[in-house]
This record gives sequence, structure tokens and C-alpha cells, in this order.
Amino acid sequence: MGTLSKGTGAVAGISQRQGRYKRSAPAFLIILAALVLLLGFSMVLSVCTGIAGGSFKVFAETVMSPAKASGVGMIMLEMRMPRALAAGLTGMAFALSGAVMQGITRNPLSDAGLLGINAGAGFFVALSAILFPAAPDIVKTCAAFAGAALAVFMVYGFGAGKHRSESFRFILAGAAVSALLTALSQAVSLAFGIVKSLSFWSTGSLSGVTWQSLKMLSPVILSASALGLLLSSRLSALALGEDSAASLGVNVRTVRLFGMLVVLLLAGASVSLVGGIAFIGLIVPHISRLLVGGDYRRLVPVSALMGGAVLVLSDIAARMINAPFDTPVGALVSILGVPVFFALTFRKEGMVL
Repeated sequence: MGTLSKGTGAVAGISQRQGRYKRSAPAFLIILAALVLLLGFSMVLSVCTGIAGGSFKVFAETVMSPAKASGVGMIMLEMRMPRALAAGLTGMAFALSGAVMQGITRNPLSDAGLLGINAGAGFFVALSAILFPAAPDIVKTCAAFAGAALAVFMVYGFGAGKHRSESFRFILAGAAVSALLTALSQAVSLAFGIVKSLSFWSTGSLSGVTWQSLKMLSPVILSASALGLLLSSRLSALALGEDSAASLGVNVRTVRLFGMLVVLLLAGASVSLVGGIAFIGLIVPHISRLLVGGDYRRLVPVSALMGGAVLVLSDIAARMINAPFDTPVGALVSILGVPVFFALTFRKEGMVL
């Protein structure tokens, strides 16, 4: 993927081009620490709120002695903790995948959905519901991940070209594959009468998360996150332009290939775990840029932490809107995300498709 020193050397150019958003190292560390605290506090708050008799004291006792947990403690342990952890992990994954996707396409309006991941996962979930109607939820999770992988391979196969400038080809290929798989998913769902059973999953919800599915997919998310951090300096070089990145010793095609792998693992695992949740991967990287600028070595970790906190807090709000019923968090994020997206779009000058 090119020489690390050359790839990281390009970051100076990014900082000069975006000087008004430049942050010193101490300021960056303060932002990072604040986001870590916000994410941790929001996850604890998610576990404790909305339960009769729930409190921080009960939470602490349950964590210290899970074998002696009370009835409320067992609810926290078996239902709320995996849900809060899933919200934090998938929020991080959606935001990080969005930042990486925007980096490899050099398109500020990109996210993981551009690769057809949501559409591919939805199509395979529909197929699994038809072929294996009595199968446990873990089968749907595996099917969703397989569908996401198929969509990415299709986009890469159609979008990869012999020339260096491939971003526009990927965008067109992603749009075409997403449209195809979405149409197939809708057709299959209508033909076999499974629209209602899939609607909650397609909207995006954390209510069905279990320790089993979390243990299976969390290593994938954490490993892909580490790979995304390793790619961050190359993404900063790529932001200067493909020709400039190549002159600095960065193999553009290799960076793009590994970037797509990161997006597949992060978004594929997240979609298969909680369903399709829009706007996290699109909006959070933009907000992060306002805080730390365009250096991907800073943008990637800040986006990840902010995405986790945003989804956890959104899930808390979704549970409280129509309690005791569970409002799909994906619906709430979409409702809040649209005006925020337009505000950010009009605020940032020079944003082009």
C-alpha cells in the first residue's frame, strides 16, 4: 500500500488546505477524551434508564457480581447490556465505514450504502426468511452478512477499471447494484408475503440483539476498525488527489481495495446485527471534520467514537418516545438525520457530487 512515511507525509498538505478547521494536538486529545467519556456514560445510561427499579447502584452491583444479580439486574445483564454494547459498536462501525467510504471515493456524500451493502443484506435476509422460516435469528444474521459481501463484490467487479480514476465508476456501480438488489428484495417479499416480518429489521432496530450474535460479530467490527485506523494516513494522501497520492508512493488501487474491505466488514457486520440504519455513516464524518479537520488520522477515530455515542443516545430516545413500546432507532435517526444533513450540506462551501 505504499510507504507509510510517504503516505503520512501527505497529511501536511491536507492541513494546509483546511487550515480553518485545524486543531492542535492537545485540542484533539481533549476532543478524543470527551468523546470516550460521552460514549461510556451514554452506554451506562442506556442500561439503567427505562427499567422499574433500575439505578446506577444496581448496575454496579450487577457488573461486580453477575451471579448474584437481582431480577432488575438480570434484565440489565441479559437485555440491556448487549443492546447498549451493540449500539456503541455498530454506531462506531457505521460512522467509521462512512468516513473510509468518503475517503476512498473522495466523495463527501458517500457512505456504506453506496456499495449496496444494505440492499444486499436485505435481499439475503428475505431469501433466508423464505427458505428457512423456522431458523433462529443467527441464520438471518449470517445471511445478511453474505448478502452484503455479494453486493460489495458486484460493485467492485463492475466499478474497477484499468484507469486510475475509478471513483465515479464505483458510484455508478453502487447505485445500479443497490437498485437491483432492492427491487429483488421487494419483489420476493411481496410474492411470499413476508413484508411485515422484515419491516422491523429493514428499518433498523436494536431490540433483537443477543449476547450470541454480539459475540459472533464484535470481533469482526473491532478487527475492521483497527484496519481502518491503519489505513487512515493513506486516506489522507488520497484526499490530495489520485495523481498526488501516487506520486507520494501510495498504491491507489490497493488502498481502495483494502478500504472497501474495511467498509464491507464494518457495515456488513453492523447491518446483519441491527439492520439498516441510515445517516450515521453520512453525517457523523461531516460533524467530525468540523471538529478536527480533514486529516484522516484524526477524523477516523473521532468519527468512530462520535458515531457510537450518537447511536446509543438515539436508542435511549427511541425507547422513551412511545414507552413501553420499542420505536425502531433507525426511524428516529432518519427523521433527525435529514435536517442535519441539509444543514451541513448548505454550510460547507464547495461540496460537489
